[in-house]
Amino acid sequence: MSKPFSVFWGCTIPARFPFIEKSTRLVLEATGGRPVDVEGYTCCPEGTLVKAVDEEAYYVTAARNLSLASAAGLPMVTPCNGCYSTLKSVSSTLRADWRLAGRISALIADGATHAADAADFAQSADIADAVHAAGHAPHPPDAPIFPEVKHLAEWLFDELGPAAISKRVVKPLWGMRLAVHYGCHLLRPSPAVRWDSATHPTKLEDLVRALGATVVDYDTKMACCGGALDRVGERDGALEFCRAKLDDLAGVGVDGLVVVCPSCLQQFDLNQASLLRGGERTPIPVFYYSELFALTLGFQPEELGLSMHRVSVEPFLAAWAEREDRRRVIAEEFSVPELQKCADCKACEDDCPVTKVAGGFSPTGIIGEILAGDLEGVIERGDLWKCLECFTCYERCHSRLGMAEVFRKLKELANEREKVPAAVRSAYEMFRATGSLGEPRESARARLGLAPLPARGGDDLERILSRREERR
Repeated sequence: MSKPFSVFWGCTIPARFPFIEKSTRLVLEATGGRPVDVEGYTCCPEGTLVKAVDEEAYYVTAARNLSLASAAGLPMVTPCNGCYSTLKSVSSTLRADWRLAGRISALIADGATHAADAADFAQSADIADAVHAAGHAPHPPDAPIFPEVKHLAEWLFDELGPAAISKRVVKPLWGMRLAVHYGCHLLRPSPAVRWDSATHPTKLEDLVRALGATVVDYDTKMACCGGALDRVGERDGALEFCRAKLDDLAGVGVDGLVVVCPSCLQQFDLNQASLLRGGERTPIPVFYYSELFALTLGFQPEELGLSMHRVSVEPFLAAWAEREDRRRVIAEEFSVPELQKCADCKACEDDCPVTKVAGGFSPTGIIGEILAGDLEGVIERGDLWKCLECFTCYERCHSRLGMAEVFRKLKELANEREKVPAAVRSAYEMFRATGSLGEPRESARARLGLAPLPARGGDDLERILSRREERR
């Protein structure tokens, strides 16, 4: 079981999106998380509305929140990108600027009513100089500074990990195409925020794949959601950001968008609803990550309050149920996890000798079609017969999967449906009739001084195969 931590909900989740809190608590309970609600927290505070107006109030507020967690002896976990960035940034700044740290410490001490506010702040190791200058005994150099701060996605990745999450999933999001929106403050500003690359992150996508979904890349993945424009009265600009994102997602064909920030959910759910009321576009459901995680753990939509979303998630749930039915059909013939692993990897795609000469042939593309539920279409189109079963893919596969066995099985299924090329059918008929795929030319052998071949066993083989079929 993991260590307990202080959960910092921020303002937006309790005020507007209690369903994020609900799914988060359910996920944490199910995975061994131990959230503790600490008394006294305020707004983190938000940068655009506070820091730009009163920078010192911004630092005091964040430092006070940090001190409360530290006084409780707990690290902090927050499901809000904005809170995460603020708390990480302030902690980083006060570590580096001891003069500012000393001034903020004095302000907190002067006005504190919560017993722990100033005392714990003054014990921060990296502001020992400031404490000493104020006439206090220096704190031991190994004493903890502000508590460790993690985003909920970071906690899930670090404490559980994608592999462990995948093992807990009981209803995978198989066949569902999901796009990920990281959001600015999950990754920036660096180096204060250093969970993943600020420009080429992968970890949130790994968490989504762990739920069994297919992650779809798209051009505006790393763009700001633009929701902060609403906060400064620029409504039209905020809607235009939302519109651009939705247009991009519609172009790549997704079943939903995954976020890990309440402000991003507000932008893409609430503002999308505004666009939909104006008659624009096909809706794209938006989920906070913990909602999807909870669904895959078996929690029901009603328990999670999914009806509270402004953009209905019902189309997503219906598509998921339909694809689960398809998955059961495909699972009767194939290992679905291996197919998914193969489709996600694609490392051997360019090694296939047929792809070098037959334009448009894509082995992993065919596997992707199977995963999308189009097994019958794959068999009908017949490209599967281009696989030479040369096992190049198998020998170069780091997981020792390859694709040859998948294609062999596809050929077997095609034969059952009588979708076999004429050349293959003709060759098989010769094999059944003679036990061979070609009769020897004795005249040519004689010219080379070769003795006649001994009698062939085609008749015996045919009797064996016929009896086998009779017994089936």
